[in-house]
Amino acid sequence: MTPRRFPILPSLAGISAVILLCAMWGCAPRPVHPPDQDPPVIETSSPDPAERVAARVKELESDAAAFMKSGALTDAFNLYNQALILDPASPQKQRIMDKVDPLLAKAPSGVIQIFLETPGLAVPEALLQYWLGVNLAQETAYTEALSVLTQFTVLWPDHPRVPDAQALMTMIEQTLFQKDTIGCLLPLSGKYAVYGDKALKGIQLAIQELAAVHNRKFNVIIKDTQGDPDIAAACVDELDQARVAGIVGPLLTVDAAGARAQELKIPLIALTQKEDFALSGEYLFSNFITPRMQVQTLAAFVVRTLGLEKVAILYPDEPYGRRHMQLFSEAVTDYGAKLVAMQAYDGSRTDITDVIGKFTRQVDHPLESSDSDDSDRITFDFEALFIPDAASRINMILPQLAFNDIRDIVLLGTNLWHHHSLLDQTKGYNRNTFITEGYFKHSRKPATVRFNKAFLNLYGESPGFLEAIFYDTVQILLSTVMETSVDSRKHLKEALLEEIIFEGATGRTLFDNTGAARKELFLITIKNNRFVELDR
Repeated sequence: MTPRRFPILPSLAGISAVILLCAMWGCAPRPVHPPDQDPPVIETSSPDPAERVAARVKELESDAAAFMKSGALTDAFNLYNQALILDPASPQKQRIMDKVDPLLAKAPSGVIQIFLETPGLAVPEALLQYWLGVNLAQETAYTEALSVLTQFTVLWPDHPRVPDAQALMTMIEQTLFQKDTIGCLLPLSGKYAVYGDKALKGIQLAIQELAAVHNRKFNVIIKDTQGDPDIAAACVDELDQARVAGIVGPLLTVDAAGARAQELKIPLIALTQKEDFALSGEYLFSNFITPRMQVQTLAAFVVRTLGLEKVAILYPDEPYGRRHMQLFSEAVTDYGAKLVAMQAYDGSRTDITDVIGKFTRQVDHPLESSDSDDSDRITFDFEALFIPDAASRINMILPQLAFNDIRDIVLLGTNLWHHHSLLDQTKGYNRNTFITEGYFKHSRKPATVRFNKAFLNLYGESPGFLEAIFYDTVQILLSTVMETSVDSRKHLKEALLEEIIFEGATGRTLFDNTGAARKELFLITIKNNRFVELDR
């Protein structure tokens, strides 16, 4: 078997040797032609131009060999390039290329990049790109090496060095991958530190359980982003140097960190509601409860489970309300229901009975006594009402609905309704209420029950959504890493995209082919003045 032309990736000792060798090249004497001296004229008795060219090529080769021996690689390369320009099609070309190859093997990557800018370049660009990638790997610039070698294999797929390049790329990918090490990006200081502390508890519990399951120690490198996007991006570089298999986070400042992770080809699962985040790169994933998930769950329940056909929306005229209004109106229409009414209100007002009144109309009943004060009956034309707002406002709105005789309808809310004040302040008005949630600690789902019990035993307190979602995300990442077929970041990314359903504390989760999570949300209602999970 013919030995490969690229060197084996260096050990720590080998890296030192490469650095020392590069330094020796830089200090070697470099003979230079006098600046104004013309090249020597070749004396020959033969008038044949071909013989004169051959003689000149031979002289250039001889001078180049001398330069190379002294360590003047740039001068040697330029002379070999001149020789190829003089006689590019001669049988001597292969002989010259055989001498260029070891020169490029010795040249630092920065020198090869200069070679690529040589005017009138006759040395094949493909060969220069190949050696640039190889030597970047020797210099442990693994990310840049992967990029260059990938470009080489794409642009010149039939080049004889492609198999060598592909083998080296595999070695680099495996070198960058420590199977038992992941990174986490959390805001552990600054104004968002309270969220980082909650997330950290979920992460620590997940690592403790996984270590017991796999009977091995996992290394989790926690980086404090301070809630700053630039710091988060810099932390990604640090985690790359630590050769993590993948990254969980960040929680808030996701775009800059995501862009850097994509550049470095590190699988990163961000905790973000941004639905387009995962679309920014093939190595980017997201796992969080989103507005679209919530309205899809509610719309499916109203139409498919309850069989209702007419719905209305009452929403605050602000970004959160407008976004959920738009998504819900699209969802119910897609499921085949009819959106019969929609009203916006000023969220700063405490009394919106005038807005609610627009949902109703009076119907005359001529058969009733004209002396009766109830000759007109207030009516409305919908069976369910969606109100995307916080519990503090819902507590004021529900009694106003009853005041306007809007009763006996299905009330639909987002996870913002899931607050104890809804039980205390709307008693008697909150019947037929259905709310979506990303985590429900009273759930009877086995994975949720186990998590809640383990968390309570470890910390002496009940977990919330942040603790649960970070727990699940670490479980997903490391469980995938531990698959026998996963031995590189590329393979980890591919495994995460296989749409395997993960049963966790926050319910069922899978990543679709874009990297966005698809989650089965909890659906809760109110019974006996308590929040209870709805069986579906």
